This record gives sequence, C-alpha cells and structure tokens, in this order.
Amino acid sequence: MAGSFISFRCDKCHTEIEASPDMIGQETECPACGACIVIPAASTEAVVRHGAGDDDPDTLEAMKSRTIRIELGDI
Repeated sequence: MAGSFISFRCDKCHTEIEASPDMIGQETECPACGACIVIPAASTEAVVRHGAGDDDPDTLEAMKSRTIRIELGDI
C-alpha cells in the first residue's frame, strides 16, 4: 500500500510519530525527545488519522506541526 504509514505516540513525550511499514520492529529514538522507541506493527488506537478530506488550511498546518514522520534514513 504505497503512501501508507504507521502512526503511534512516543510513550515518554506523547508526540505523534509516523513511520513506514518497512520500519516495523526497528528500535530508534523519538525525534522529539530522544527516548528509545520501537516501531509498532500497527497504528495505535489513540492516534487520529487524517485524510484527503482535511482540506482546511488551518487544520493542515496544525497537523504538520504535531506529527513527526521518521524514515529509514533517519535511523
């Protein structure tokens, strides 16, 4: 599924993080606080996913400021 990401929250700082499914099971650092995290196999229930219907500019800007996406090159 191209373009899909796993969303979860850091247990320490509660920052919402997105990661590629290729990273499942990998240990890395939270990009916000540096805590050790393991990429889960599925998105957590506490995370609210947003889609193409979220076209309000203020909503999109707020989402960008609260979610951090990590990629394979980041670890």
